[in-house]
Amino acid sequence: MNNPVISKNAAANMCERINKLIRNFEKSLAPDEVAAMSLASFSNRPIIIKRLGYWNPDLIVLYGFDPNTGEALKMIQHISQFTLCLITLKKPPQDGELPEDDEKQEAANRRIGFIVNEEEAQ
Repeated sequence: MNNPVISKNAAANMCERINKLIRNFEKSLAPDEVAAMSLASFSNRPIIIKRLGYWNPDLIVLYGFDPNTGEALKMIQHISQFTLCLITLKKPPQDGELPEDDEKQEAANRRIGFIVNEEEAQ
């Protein structure tokens, strides 16, 4: 069997690319909307991701919650199996009100945070 070679920084590089794609998607959000993801491996139900991390060379780690139940989640996925669909949802009440200041408004529209320069240690 011929296995492809995985770079030592493959997960970090993947997180960086995902980060750029999501930030572009988030530019289209209305103030009362939030970016969410539907993961094929997670029963296609939408989840809101608060943080995206990695563990080089090959693991992506998603931290977030189910917008319907509020249940916290931590999903660990191999980079070769990671598939997601970005979707728009109404902002859940647990995220709080958005600020009125334009500069704060722009930051508040983005709900997903990322770790792109460090590996997950836990």
